[in-house]
Amino acid sequence: MLQFNVRHTTSGNKIDFILVKNDEWGRLQFERRRRVGIVGEAIGFAAHPEDVILGKLLYCQEGGSDKHLRDIAGILAISHHLIDQQRLGEWAKKLGVADIWQAVVSQQPASSDLVPPTSTE
Repeated sequence: MLQFNVRHTTSGNKIDFILVKNDEWGRLQFERRRRVGIVGEAIGFAAHPEDVILGKLLYCQEGGSDKHLRDIAGILAISHHLIDQQRLGEWAKKLGVADIWQAVVSQQPASSDLVPPTSTE
């Protein structure tokens, strides 16, 4: 995944541009994107929360930064109702980040409805 961002210096707003790979997950991300208004009449596309979480799990795996884990916790707090737990767990396994996802789930409040990925062993 190739990523770069553009920051508006006056407002401090930042937009991340992510170029997806032409693989199964990349195609899924492209299919699941949503049209959103940006500013005025400008239209853009936003990634589905599950795909943002998976991307952050991959970034965490690459760099080990806790920032991505905090971002994931925020996404879950706001968008948990949009997230298909089973699908996210399956993709976490396919992408090799199920252990990190498991750690995220285990840190959620006891009242959380998040479920860890199921083992295929």
